[in-house]
Amino acid sequence: VSDVAAGLQYLHSRSVVHGDLSGPNVLIDDNGRACICDFGLSTLLTQLGGSTFATTHQHPGTLRWTAPELLDFQGSAPIIPSPRSDVYSFGRIMLQILTGKVPYHYCTREGQVMHAISKGEIPKRPRQELVTDRQWSFMQRCWMPLGADEPRPGDEEIVEFVRQELVNIARV
Repeated sequence: VSDVAAGLQYLHSRSVVHGDLSGPNVLIDDNGRACICDFGLSTLLTQLGGSTFATTHQHPGTLRWTAPELLDFQGSAPIIPSPRSDVYSFGRIMLQILTGKVPYHYCTREGQVMHAISKGEIPKRPRQELVTDRQWSFMQRCWMPLGADEPRPGDEEIVEFVRQELVNIARV
């Protein structure tokens, strides 16, 4: 989790939005380090004369990890990934790492997942032994809808949360 958090922070500091962050797009190297891959949907943000220029595909990433704002249910708005949508996906990756199961693992069809996301349903809370209350609360913050009273955490907060979790594990 810490490698993914650090990688995400690095990308965003370079104005790169992954746009398709998902479990299958995190590989583990021979040294056990997690590496973010598959930048096919990545977005490069550049300031051009006061406006933002984004290059990306119009297709969302892997559904179980995709932020709802990237799924245009009405078919009217342009879909542009953002650092906030990557944070949403990070929360889903964190869930997968802690539980060993993909988000919405109990949904057997993509249509069921799409329906759950369209209704604002988050994955079911795993057992306490797998995910602590503190971890679950943090993941829920990553999945906050855009415009909610509490915004999704920023990159620095994510890195710090993961660092604190590693310290807590080392104490046990």
